[in-house]
Amino acid sequence: MNRMNIRYFITCICVLIGLFATAQTAEQGVLDLRNVDFSEESVPLDGEWQFFWGQLLEPGDEVSTPIDYFEFPELWNDATTRQGVKLENFGVASYRLQVLLPESSPELALTFKHLYSAGRLFVNGKEVPFCGQTGNTPSTSKPRWVPGVIELHDEVDTLNLLLQISNFQHYKGGARESIVLGAEERIDALEKETLAYDLLLAGTLIMAGLFFYGLYLFGLREKAAIFFSLFCLTFAYRMVGADDYSLQIIYPNMPWGLSMKLEYLSLFLPPAFFAMYTHYLYPFRYRFNPFYIFASLSCVFALITVVSHPLVFTRIVDAYLFLLLAGISLGGYTYFRAYQLKLGGSQYALISSLVVLVVFCYKIIIYLGAATEIEIITFIGFLGFFFFQSLILFFLFTDSLKRSKEQAEHAAKMKSDFLSMMSHEIRTPMNAVIGLSNYLLEDSPRKSQVETLNTLKFSAKNLLVIINDILDFSKIEAEKIEFEYTPVLLQGLMASLKKVFEPIAEEKNLKLVFDCDNRIPQVIRCDQTRTSQVLTNLISNAIKFTEKGVVKVKVELVAGGLHQVRLKFSVIDTGIGIPQDRQESIFQSFTQATSSTTRQFGGTGLGLTITKKLLNLQGVELKLDSEPGKGSVFSFIQAFEVVRDSMPAYSDAPQTINSYQLPVEVLLVEDNAVNIMVAEKFLKRWGAKVVVAKNGQEAIDAVGNSAFDVILMDLQMPIMDGYEAVRKIRQRGVSIPIIALTASALMEEQRKIFDAGMDAFVTKPFEPEELYQKMAQFCR
Repeated sequence: MNRMNIRYFITCICVLIGLFATAQTAEQGVLDLRNVDFSEESVPLDGEWQFFWGQLLEPGDEVSTPIDYFEFPELWNDATTRQGVKLENFGVASYRLQVLLPESSPELALTFKHLYSAGRLFVNGKEVPFCGQTGNTPSTSKPRWVPGVIELHDEVDTLNLLLQISNFQHYKGGARESIVLGAEERIDALEKETLAYDLLLAGTLIMAGLFFYGLYLFGLREKAAIFFSLFCLTFAYRMVGADDYSLQIIYPNMPWGLSMKLEYLSLFLPPAFFAMYTHYLYPFRYRFNPFYIFASLSCVFALITVVSHPLVFTRIVDAYLFLLLAGISLGGYTYFRAYQLKLGGSQYALISSLVVLVVFCYKIIIYLGAATEIEIITFIGFLGFFFFQSLILFFLFTDSLKRSKEQAEHAAKMKSDFLSMMSHEIRTPMNAVIGLSNYLLEDSPRKSQVETLNTLKFSAKNLLVIINDILDFSKIEAEKIEFEYTPVLLQGLMASLKKVFEPIAEEKNLKLVFDCDNRIPQVIRCDQTRTSQVLTNLISNAIKFTEKGVVKVKVELVAGGLHQVRLKFSVIDTGIGIPQDRQESIFQSFTQATSSTTRQFGGTGLGLTITKKLLNLQGVELKLDSEPGKGSVFSFIQAFEVVRDSMPAYSDAPQTINSYQLPVEVLLVEDNAVNIMVAEKFLKRWGAKVVVAKNGQEAIDAVGNSAFDVILMDLQMPIMDGYEAVRKIRQRGVSIPIIALTASALMEEQRKIFDAGMDAFVTKPFEPEELYQKMAQFCR
């Protein structure tokens, strides 16, 4: 069965799956969209376009030859026009289409991804930015793959499109992607949503790659971890450098040849790394190791890509897709064998292999042009795959720790350094994602953009919560948790929690009740951060697993005295409940009541583990009383010191930033270009004058040459770090307020900040309000 037959077979299946969905298509060069409501839908300009093979027509050119027709988008390879003209891979052609529009519609725009070739587009006789420069020879034809949006501001009832295509550089000639017409606002929002998904997924992969590189570097030197790290890092490029070409949007001047090589390398290399990862994860014996064979063939394809012209390596990609399917089948078979032998993490490996098989088949269908990609499907698929693979490696390292006490002790010794490094490396890119989201949300975005930006910010913060849970869990296991007891207004703490969770409960039509015993003293001494974390985890779980009814948070006075009180905290819900035989296991790491609970409600399964251990470290026991179908009660009794001579300042009102009220001179000490950009945007918006130093030595020189109102100091920098720089500044008698901007959330790092002579710290990703208030406090 040749490639064309495969494509038509897949197309038929997709049509059946789509329940006979229909779309308007062009007929004989005319596409009638007069009945389309563009405020509700966008339309691909697909169908029969007028077609002129071997000609690059200009607007206004007269055509002497009979008009021919050809489907758009469709490759020229082995194709035939309506009049029987046999098309070749290489050559030139012109397309024309007349689009009839409604009498009234919102402002319209065209959007496109790329052609396989060079292209020029004229709309009503005017050339618009498109895919490079067409020409009749290889030297004059210059492809350029930068997706874009073409805004159509003229109010017309007809669009006359003239498209030139020339191909001499790619094995596949013609067009693969549709040109889509829709409301400008809708198109723009969709483009930004696609870009957000791509950047978020690529960032997740990069962080995962760095995370597992850290595990390899500071752990037990498991080869599976380093190959999975390489797989994540190389596949991250494919998320932004192929398909949607988000990287080309950010760097539009990237040479086409380099872009092509990187795109195809990101197709050939990640499977090779994943094959080696699978082999070292479950190293079965083979007479001829198929993973070595697959990885070697993939590397050969990659080498051909590096040394050859695009005409060569674009020709071999179809053959590699069949090799790739064979590799996926081999990996699935290996995971199935591991599952049969009940090897560690094999159940997650089996699930992840099924997920990746579905995703890769879906991507191949899209590559063949038989379906249009839905970004959220790809996003969820890849995210699920990497999550399950992360769990597998977690089990791999756990088993390694159990096998050798000596290796376990070595791993524990290196853990603190690992946590510090990973906290910095993960929070640094997250600072850019959340910071720029906050900046754009305050920059008067359109209503259509607000939802996209809020989704990006929400997803990034959820990812940060997961990262913080993992870091907290690791710190607890390494016994690195410290508690800081300060005077706390209990009523204020409860009011703050109520404000956070009331909107979440209202979204699920749940009643959220806070009942605080009025006999409890106003001020107690506790670790507000950890107490809030415990209650947050319990309330969040109660809301998550309750579909209807009430979630009640109750605080009772169990015993009271002049200097100490014992309080009982209870979180009561009317949710799904937990079977008796599962009530012990839910406090284990990465565990929920049942596998269906995980599928239905999601979550890492770390929340209750962290909660129980935080309480245990304070000598408190977390109790559970639950019955399936009737709900659950999580409760604990804890003793607190009564504070009678101190009233902490507490305000329930939201804090807001008063823009342009900080006309101060700021020295920003930061080596990361993205972090500099994020910080400068906010500082300049507040009216501050910013001077940048990229390491500690530059900061010392700058302080000696100018007077600053405040210094914002990064900690980990080349040449001289922030700690040493601050010590030397203080030794000179300089008393300028210094605020640390740190990506580390570890308590020992925070202690070092104050020991070095800094006045305060703000943790990355920083909230603009917190940074503003700290600066206002010290610059007053």
